[in-house]
Amino acid sequence: MAGAEIHDALDVLIRLLMDEEAVEEVVILEHLPARLLEVLAELGVVTRKDETKWRCTVLLYPVVGVYVVSDRTRFIGEKFPDDVVYAAITGNTGRFLSIQPQDPGEDFLDLCCGSGVAALLAASRGAKRAWAADLGQRSVHFSDFNGRLNGLDQVIAVQGDLFEAVGEQTFDVIVAHPPYIPDGANKLLFRDGGEDGEQIFRRIVQGLPQYLKPGGRFYCVTTATDRENESLQDRVRGWLGEKGDDFDVFLVATEVGKRPATVLEAVVKAKGKLGKLGDRSELYERLKVTALFYGTVVIERVAKPRAVATARTLKAEKAAGEAVEWFRNWEKAAAQPSLSAALQRSRPKLAREMQLHVVHKPGESGLEPSEFTLKAKYPFVFTAVAEPWLAVLIGMCNGQMTTGQIYEQLLAQDVVEASLTFEDLCQVVRLLISNGFLELEQFPLPRREALVEALV
Repeated sequence: MAGAEIHDALDVLIRLLMDEEAVEEVVILEHLPARLLEVLAELGVVTRKDETKWRCTVLLYPVVGVYVVSDRTRFIGEKFPDDVVYAAITGNTGRFLSIQPQDPGEDFLDLCCGSGVAALLAASRGAKRAWAADLGQRSVHFSDFNGRLNGLDQVIAVQGDLFEAVGEQTFDVIVAHPPYIPDGANKLLFRDGGEDGEQIFRRIVQGLPQYLKPGGRFYCVTTATDRENESLQDRVRGWLGEKGDDFDVFLVATEVGKRPATVLEAVVKAKGKLGKLGDRSELYERLKVTALFYGTVVIERVAKPRAVATARTLKAEKAAGEAVEWFRNWEKAAAQPSLSAALQRSRPKLAREMQLHVVHKPGESGLEPSEFTLKAKYPFVFTAVAEPWLAVLIGMCNGQMTTGQIYEQLLAQDVVEASLTFEDLCQVVRLLISNGFLELEQFPLPRREALVEALV
């Protein structure tokens, strides 16, 4: 609406609260009662820009069915607040909200809550108590205000250093979108993640054995690192300590793991200089960082004794929470000793968005198939060079034959060596399902159509 004429009270409020533009006082008073302007000023929602104009100190906007108030996004000519409450309409926040579970449980905790938008969403979905916790006092005030604004009495805004804010309370679901920028000279509460950028994320994971209920889940969008001889998933499991065997650990990357040097080179190309990131290059070298991870980390506490899962994948850019939940549920099932028995009766079929690329080369009888490459496009992204027998296996997965029948056919046709056991084949099928090449009727992969329907 920016630049459009103001015709009524709604136009005034949109111009002030959503467009972040200053409005002439005479125009405001043409459409709003003078007392309302006074109240907004007393609350600190509006302030004078100059003698004739008023502007808002905050931004108001709708997000996932709730209204959110946060700091403005424009600070032209003004000092950027150290404790700024960032708007919940950025791409990163959108990705964070997209992985929030539909069932938030009875007790829900939004750590590093900022505006409290995740707690608002959980309360709107039925959480009996939705805690919004943050170290910054302004974030707590915004979260409390936003709960009241939406009439969500279940929102409980508390201030403190991570779990210290909630005492001994335990939770069904914990979510976090913590700061993950390695610290420097300019420390800002909303982005400072400690020396290596992982300090807050690491402390949250270390607290899960105490604060996550049996059967509870933790969802986090963050950036972290693989280190020399230690993957991120192994590092995360180590942070859980002696209770680590009670938890599943799932990593769903949004971007391909990149070497630190590649990231820094991209910055130089975009900005023409490395600037303060030169220090970060030295940091990554000292920490022996081999790749950067950006995406979702899900940690689930087992409700009763069972084999736990550790798994990692790369999802398509547009795939959202459905892909994360599918991966979590499938990998839990696939980690159980009963997998082979279950697959023996199952009828795997080709995933809709898998591809098998075949390169033919001249041979004794003309062009002969020589190279096979499997590609998955959605909801997961994966490319793998396949041996010829794997291409035959893929071709047999038509949804009609069971895995047991496929195994018998492979042996009968001498496609595989007799030394290949059925358990070996099950592990191959498991990987093909995990990476989006095959699917089972009881574990259908998320469709692009479902994403479109959700957006509509």
